[in-house]
Formats: sequence, C-alpha cells, structure tokens
Amino acid sequence: MDHALMRYVGQDHDSPFVLRYLRWAAIRCLLISLVAATILWAGRPWFETLFDATGLAGVLAGITLAVPAHAFGFLLSGFFKGIRKPATACLLENGSVALVAGMLILAWEKVGDGSSLTTIGYAYAVAAWLVVLQGGYQVWRWCHRQTWWLDRSNQALASTGAQASLGQFTATSRAFFMINLAGFMQQVLGVMIAGWLLSSAELGLFKASQQTSVLIGFVLIVLNAVFPPRFASLYRQGKIDALGRLARQGALLGVVVAAPLLLLCLLFPGWVLGWFGEGFGDGEWLLRIIAIAQAVNVSTGSVSFLLNMTGHERLARNIALICNALGLLAFFVLIPPFGAFGAALALAFVLVVQNLATLLFVWRRLGIWTLPGPNLLALMGMKSSVVP
Repeated sequence: MDHALMRYVGQDHDSPFVLRYLRWAAIRCLLISLVAATILWAGRPWFETLFDATGLAGVLAGITLAVPAHAFGFLLSGFFKGIRKPATACLLENGSVALVAGMLILAWEKVGDGSSLTTIGYAYAVAAWLVVLQGGYQVWRWCHRQTWWLDRSNQALASTGAQASLGQFTATSRAFFMINLAGFMQQVLGVMIAGWLLSSAELGLFKASQQTSVLIGFVLIVLNAVFPPRFASLYRQGKIDALGRLARQGALLGVVVAAPLLLLCLLFPGWVLGWFGEGFGDGEWLLRIIAIAQAVNVSTGSVSFLLNMTGHERLARNIALICNALGLLAFFVLIPPFGAFGAALALAFVLVVQNLATLLFVWRRLGIWTLPGPNLLALMGMKSSVVP
C-alpha cells in the first residue's frame, strides 16, 4: 500500500487530499496488520515446533507487537516519498529499526540480560514503535507547515485537480500487492527451491554470488526513492517529454554509479567472492552471470515504476507475475542438470526477461525509451501507441 500512497500523493503533493489518501491507507494497514499479528501470536508454539527452533516463540512475542508499527513505518515511508522527502522515508524502513533495536539491546545488556531471545524480540518491538512514532510526528510537523492546513474547510479548493476515488486507490493497492508478491517469489521462493535441489556447498556459492550482485543494483533503491513521485506528477500534468528525459537521466545515473562494481565482478569475481572465505572463489562464473543480469536491471532504469506511476500498474503486475512464475519453473528445469550454474541462469533469466519486457511495454504504452543509447525498438520498426 506504500507504493499506491507514493503514487497518489506524488501526483500533487501540495494538495490537501494527501491526508485523505493517508487515512485510507492507514485504516486498511491497521486492519491487515492486526490480523497478521493475531495469527502470528496464536501460532507462536506451532512455528517453534515447525522450525524446530527452541526459544522462537519468545522472539515472536516481541515481533508480533512490532507488526503494526513495522507496517505503518513502510506506509509512512511511501507518504514521505510522495511529498519529496526520500531521506526521511528511508529512515522509516528496516535500517533504522535494526539500529535502534541494537542500541536497546546494548543498553539492556548493561542493566540485565540483554542477550536472551525474548529480550531481542521485545527490543525490536520497542524500536519499531519508536521509529514509527517519530515518523508520525514528522507527518504532523509537515502538515502544520502547509497553507491548506489553516483552512481545512476549503480543502477541495486548494487542489489543482480532482482527487482519486477510494475504488481507484484500493484497486491500485491490490495491483501493487501482487507486484510485491511476485518479488517475494523471486527473492524467497527461488532460494528455497535452490536449497532443496542444491548441496550445501553449491547453495553457499549461489547465495554468496546473489548477495554480492545485489550491490550492483543498490543504486536503484536510491533512484526508486526519489524518481517515482516525480513520474506520477509529470504524467498527471501531461509532460511526457519531461517524463522521458527524467527516466533516461535516472537510468544513465544508475549505469555510471554501478559501473565500477560491475567491472570488478566481471573481471575479478574470484577475488570479490574470496572475501566470504576460502572456497567461495569457485563461484566466479555464477557471479559473472548474475552481475550481467543486474547490469540489465540497472541499465533499464525504473521501468517498472514508470508503468506503476502512470496508471499501468495492472500491466506491471501481470509482467511481474508471469516472469517470476517462469523464473521459478526455470529453477526446477535448470538446477538438476547444471547445479548452482543452473540456479544462477534461472535468476538471471528472471531479471533480464522481466526488465526487457517492461522496457518494451514502457515504449509501447508511453513512448519512452530509458536505456542509454539509441532506441533499438524504434530502429527495428516497433511503434509506440502514443500519438506524437
């Protein structure tokens, strides 16, 4: 729901309607997070037995209390991205909670037993609520600095356009949920399948190569915290040329920032993986393959967000679900004959196909080419549906 909030708030972040979007999202977030927390709380003994992890029920007690705060943190993060405060948004996500939780654990270690599993769970819960409460305070401060806050009875007159309906907001949220589910398929289920089919040594090589290659695409996390709300605003204003320029600038910036690490992974993969320990250098070709796929991911830029922020989120959802389903199938097909090499090929397949398919539809639906360099699709005679 944070991405839906980012889109609608980002379209006109000076509008008083942004609080209405936040309220819609907050109500649904509260209901869903409470249901999830209740299930997690009730299932604590079962999870402990399922994973054969003594003490897990104690940790989950604190994690359960953190669920609503954690959900609201990401929700407020989407809001702050929409109002052009990406730095504040990033502080509301995982990193800050882990940092505060670590400080609390260290503090409790001084006065008592801060190392028990139960204490760690409760430290995470306290940290999550502290982070989200400061986020709520930041929202309150921002609202009080807006001109429309002083005359809330005339909110509708302050907006430059009509607000989205609740039905539109809900439909967009559902589409974004399915897109996130597709990402879960790639990041979690793919690794689980690899764990079933690979030996421990092969799985270690694959995971080390995958995690190292993620650093190449790290720049996209930064770009996707800044550019998407501007995509939504420019599209709403009908400034397609400016939207295309912004998207290409973001892709070019991503390539420039990622290039040094990409070259390091391609030219000296054994040395890079050697930082994980002895024997990891055997995965050098795995790293090369996944690094090339990450290079495609970075080079295409924020193509998925281009569709999501311009009203084409259902198309982006379908692309993500189909490509990730094919990717999971590729894990089953390629791992038995090729081992860890097959797992790397399957992961690279998902990254490359999904990004190129999205790039294709961005050109077809929006007339925007994001890859640095000439428009290859136009040179091949493929036309956009956008009328010049």
